[in-house]
Amino acid sequence: MSLAGPRSQRTLVLALLCVASFAVVFNNLIITPILPEISEDFGVRVAVAGLLVTAYAVAGGIAAVFSGPFIDRLGRKPVVVAGMATLTVATAFSAVAPGFVPLLLARAMAGLGVACLTPAVFAAVGDYFSYEERGRAMSWVISANTSASIFGVPAGAVLSGVFSWRWTFVALAVLLVVFTWLLFRRLPADPPRRRDGSAGSGMAAIPRVLRDVSTSAALFSNYLSTSYWFVFATYMGAYFHDEFGVAKWALGGLTMTMGLGVLLGSNAGGRLADRVGKRPVILWTSLTCAVFIALTTTAAVAMAVGLGFLFLFAVSGGARFASSQAIMTEMSPNDRGTVMALNAAGQQFGIVTGSVVGGLALEAGGYTALGPTAAALALVSMAMYGLFVQERGPAGAGQGELAAE
Repeated sequence: MSLAGPRSQRTLVLALLCVASFAVVFNNLIITPILPEISEDFGVRVAVAGLLVTAYAVAGGIAAVFSGPFIDRLGRKPVVVAGMATLTVATAFSAVAPGFVPLLLARAMAGLGVACLTPAVFAAVGDYFSYEERGRAMSWVISANTSASIFGVPAGAVLSGVFSWRWTFVALAVLLVVFTWLLFRRLPADPPRRRDGSAGSGMAAIPRVLRDVSTSAALFSNYLSTSYWFVFATYMGAYFHDEFGVAKWALGGLTMTMGLGVLLGSNAGGRLADRVGKRPVILWTSLTCAVFIALTTTAAVAMAVGLGFLFLFAVSGGARFASSQAIMTEMSPNDRGTVMALNAAGQQFGIVTGSVVGGLALEAGGYTALGPTAAALALVSMAMYGLFVQERGPAGAGQGELAAE
């Protein structure tokens, strides 16, 4: 279903979707630089503290599986606003958590909010922008969430280093209150997706989507791509702190490095994908992701070299992400919310897999093992796409020019 409208309206929608995307990634990545301090504060090992990522992702993954049909029936706005409100409350609880277990529960609640937000945001991009321009639209949304890595997370890390990790959550909660109000007041209401009876509704949409081989393979490949990212990202702060002596307050700079790489990669990759096709970009960038993440922990003889490899890995990852999200929005346009919800669920479970596999690799082979482990998953992800995923033609050509060109 197309919701193409005047350029001014689509510009507003894109800006608000960028706000929501920023909030999701900020909440997702904020644990990375403050993980060592949380570990020390509650007296748990870093590998155990990594369960904060796992709890967030498991709750979000399970909820996301079932959120898709509701996104298709209710429309995008109610789900986006409800998700942002949930994320706000969970972040406030995180700031005052008296122990590790309450913090774990608060992070699980945050995962529930993200389960609503992420698929609704990307489904809305598919609604408002034609397939030929969708890679570029996705690059704007990804640029917004990347700005959370570049500006928000480093600022949170500084707050944590100067004051406490709790102040990081306080600042984020205040920001989320503002975002919730903006989305409630300004995001246009859109009609429910199930009005014409063109396809089944409710949970029947899930098996219908999964029966398609190309869609299932793309979902699994994207799950693997998130897994290999978080094999390293979960323990990135600890790696650079322990191996190169990076100060805790400066660990946010690592997220900034990755954020700048994703920003460059998503913009270049999204535009290139609109010209040459999304699938070729995904295949090549999966390969370069494997190469650069392996080098990050096996060939970084100095901190600057490690940061360079990390930056190139992030550039490749950003290009892949923009292209893969654009492809997913066209896999089944009538079930777009369901497809994007399953994709979000896969990404959440990918976070779980990545953090767990990364923890096992860390225990078995030290920090050096993280890069090759992530690279192996990247190559499997590339093979899945190359063998089973077909890029489908646009269903909504001619919906209009990109609102934020």
